[in-house]
Formats: sequence, C-alpha cells, structure tokens
Amino acid sequence: MDRAEQNALAQKFAAMHNPKDLLMLCNAFDGGSARVIADHPRAKAIASASYAVAMAYSTADDDLTLDENLAGVRGIIRAGIQATPKKPVTIDLQDGYGDQLARAIEGIIKLGAVGCNIEDFDRITNTLWPVDEAAARVALAKKVAAECGVPDFVVNARSDALFQGADAGMDSVIRRGKAYLAAGATTVFIWGGPSGRGVSSKEITRLVSEFGGMLNVSMRQGEGFLKKHEIQALGAARVSMGPGLYNQAIAAYSSAVDGILGV
Repeated sequence: MDRAEQNALAQKFAAMHNPKDLLMLCNAFDGGSARVIADHPRAKAIASASYAVAMAYSTADDDLTLDENLAGVRGIIRAGIQATPKKPVTIDLQDGYGDQLARAIEGIIKLGAVGCNIEDFDRITNTLWPVDEAAARVALAKKVAAECGVPDFVVNARSDALFQGADAGMDSVIRRGKAYLAAGATTVFIWGGPSGRGVSSKEITRLVSEFGGMLNVSMRQGEGFLKKHEIQALGAARVSMGPGLYNQAIAAYSSAVDGILGV
C-alpha cells in the first residue's frame, strides 16, 4: 500500500468519526482476532488494545516496550490492509513511549496503520503530562504522520484526568480535551479509570456538548453499564471495547483447558 492509498484510508477513517453515526470499534489482540473483525461485514475499522496486545505477548501492559508493541500489532494491521475492502487500523500507543513518540508514529505508519491512541498520563513519572506538553505531543504525532505521507492520520487523544492525580476532575478533562482537539486530535477518549467505574451518561452528555460530539468512550459489558444504543443516543462519535474482548476470549480458552486437563 503506497502512502497516497494509505492517506485515502486515513481520510475514510476520519470521516467515520461522526456523532450522528456512532463508530463501534472492536479491539483486537493479535492477527487472528483482527482477522475475525476484518471479515465481519459490519466492522468498519479495527483497533488494538495495548493491554491485550501485552497479554498476548506474554508481558504486562506497563512492561510492553515500543518494539514489542510494534511486533505485536503487525498481524493486526496486516488483517486490516488485506481485507476486501481494506479496513482502517488504529493502534494503541499508550503514552507514546516518551521521547520515542516520533519513532512510534513512524513505525505504525510503516506497517500500514492510519490512526493511534495517545494517553496524557506519563508512565515514567506516573503523573499527567502538563496540558501544554500533552497537546504538543498530539501536534507532534500529526506532524510526523504528515511527514510520513499520511497527513490525515487520526489521533484519538486519551485523557486520564477524570480520576488521576491533582489535576483530576471534569473541568480538567474538558480543558485538556479542547486543547487536544485544537492540536489536531480527531477525538478525545475519556477513560473512567482502573476501578472500572466507566463514564456516566451525565458526564458523556456534558463532554459531547463541550467537544462537539468528538468523544470516544470505552464500553463495558455487563449489568449497570451503558449499552451501545444508549451511548449512541447521547451523541458520542466513537466507542471502543479496550481489553474486554480479550478477557472474554481468554476466559473461554481457560474453560476449554480446564475441560481437557481437569480443574
């Protein structure tokens, strides 16, 4: 796939982010799971989830190196670009790997990706990036992508400010999200945190209003969590599953192993 075709795929992916037509992303963890998504007629695009990629790579999310992530997502991206028609693939780059952000963007573009997630939580210092620095990193990702021949590369800028550190809270989330959109992000991904509380309907309503609908939230399955149609009615542009599908798959695999070996 040449860069012109890759950028056309990026444009197609960017256009899928429409608050009036919710983009539902299933997150793959390896080439096989990505192939399932790629072959599904209703799947518009494919996303990776770094936690699930790390588990498939037999390491922890916090220990997943850039090189391991690039190796782990190669098959995921291949599944998208070998589909008929080709399906856009977006890659979870965690916090962008510090000063390796440019190399990370170059790496996934070389493999064929047309989008990425970047978090605003610095995993080295265990603090949120200052908002100006976090926004500058979004702008850098876009700049590097343009230099690689994919100017319409889609950045989904994740903020952990709803729950993380002294800068936590909705006012911080909104200030950060607007800065990321201004820096070139297509959408802002607000995560409810590791406690699994999610993002409430009231919070989504406010964020949709503040971000012009260009909001990504993670959908958890189970009692008490918002369903796809409920999130769509609230006006978000994008929903992803994170490691949820990996967790279901590995639970089924574990059950099958128990059935063979005995509990």
